[in-house]
Amino acid sequence: MNGHRLAVAVSIAAVVAAVVAGLWVIGSPAEQRLLRFDERRASDLLQLSQAANWHHSERRALPTSAAELVDGRRLSRLPLDPATNEPYEYRPTGERKFELCAVFARASRAEDAKDFWYHDAGRQCFELDVPEPPPIGR
Repeated sequence: MNGHRLAVAVSIAAVVAAVVAGLWVIGSPAEQRLLRFDERRASDLLQLSQAANWHHSERRALPTSAAELVDGRRLSRLPLDPATNEPYEYRPTGERKFELCAVFARASRAEDAKDFWYHDAGRQCFELDVPEPPPIGR
């Protein structure tokens, strides 16, 4: 019976160690939620930047507010921050330049450093340029 108790204790210890190791490797559920929110923020900013580019290509001007990006075709509603349900910051800064801002929970991973949407934790703003239109008639 003593050997049976030892086997049970070892089995329980192995399961606990596996769970702890798994949480250490992938992070806690709360940490994973924060990372998913940050991924969503970057995706939302990309969507807003594309809508601003399309708006400029159709109207030859940037919108003065993010609400003008909602056209029912490319953007049916403004994306909202997944944690606060607040809209992201949009601001035109020039004839073909604009800024998008969001508050990120965590910094991007070091291996993502070459990604345009790489960010630190906290409020981060990205300056974007509307691409030049392709030449006509070539």
